[in-house]
Amino acid sequence: MLGLMMSDMTISYGGSSYCQKASVFSQDMAQKNGLRHGLTRSQIVRDMQERKAPRLKAKLRIFFSGGEVEGEGTVMDLSRCGCRVECESEIIKDTVVAAWIYSADYDWPLKIERAVARWVSPKAFGLEFLEILPAQKERLRLVLHEKKLGI
Repeated sequence: MLGLMMSDMTISYGGSSYCQKASVFSQDMAQKNGLRHGLTRSQIVRDMQERKAPRLKAKLRIFFSGGEVEGEGTVMDLSRCGCRVECESEIIKDTVVAAWIYSADYDWPLKIERAVARWVSPKAFGLEFLEILPAQKERLRLVLHEKKLGI
């Protein structure tokens, strides 16, 4: 057992998200979701401690573009600070992109002016949102609230 205590934190590695509330992050979970992707236990712990906001499970369409990369994928989890995207397009760590997230509940996409790929794996990457206009920030808050309530 790793022996890490957490409160209200979402852990996402390799396509799996786990919400933990005052529980112990087990070695089995670490091996299944982080270690198989070449991460060490200390990297997993550091990444979890650096999580800025809890992530909620989602399944939203996303388009992204910036520099020499352009692609589309599926947002698998979402927070006010970023998201995990599964896609076939390759993206390089630290690439800055603009992104458009589509929800069936809205007629137009949520626009993220600037986001950076903080981590990458063969079929997924994590975006940190750097710049979101105030009206879009409010829409993101509403989408997160609806996801949290299961609306």
